[in-house]
This record gives sequence, structure tokens and C-alpha cells, in this order.
Amino acid sequence: MRSMRRQDWSDVPSREMISQAHAAAWHLRKSSADKGGGKGQFGNCKVWGNVDPDKSGPISGSPDMSDVRKYSNYKKWEVMPLKSLRKEAQLHYKQMEGVSQYKMDGNKLDDLVCVRHSLKSAV
Repeated sequence: MRSMRRQDWSDVPSREMISQAHAAAWHLRKSSADKGGGKGQFGNCKVWGNVDPDKSGPISGSPDMSDVRKYSNYKKWEVMPLKSLRKEAQLHYKQMEGVSQYKMDGNKLDDLVCVRHSLKSAV
């Protein structure tokens, strides 16, 4: 009985129409960010925070992290002084204006937590 029913797919947009709409939306978003009203490279930052320059130690993670993650090599990048980084990493830090970006929700890059590091502590 179900197989006999005809489904009406006429209201579903084609792949081409979807890709055109996506491209148009991306173009509008990019042009509004370029006009100075946007946040530029930080347009996806939904939550902002600042690091206290007098405090040393990692800024990400939580107190209830597992020991494996807490004592991994990953945390050394957060506590390493800027002068100890490679030249490319120092350049990237300057291009990012001292801001670290963290994903908020899984692999979505639409919602980011951005943390501004004091340039005084980096010099």
C-alpha cells in the first residue's frame, strides 16, 4: 500500500539551487564582515575571555579532566613563552592578535570560544 503512494518532491530545492543559496549567503556574510562592522577573523567567536597576565598556567580544560589529558604534551603549548616558539608560530600569534580559539560544540566551527592573551605577557 505504501509503495503505491506517489510522493511530491516538487517543493524540494535542487542541489544546484542549494549550492547557489549557500554561495550567496557566504558572499553576504563575507561582504558584511569586510565593511568594518564585522569582527573579521573573529566573526565566529561567540564567547570572549581574557587571560590574566599575572597568572601562569594553562587556560583550557577543566578541573575534572583525566590525568592522561591533564599531564599530556598538549598543555605545554599553552604555558610555553612566546620567545620559545618557532618563528612561524610567533608570526601566527601576531596575525591572530594574541587570540586563541577553542571549539565549543564538537567539530562545529560556527561557535568558538576566543581567549585574548595579554600582549604584555607575551613580550
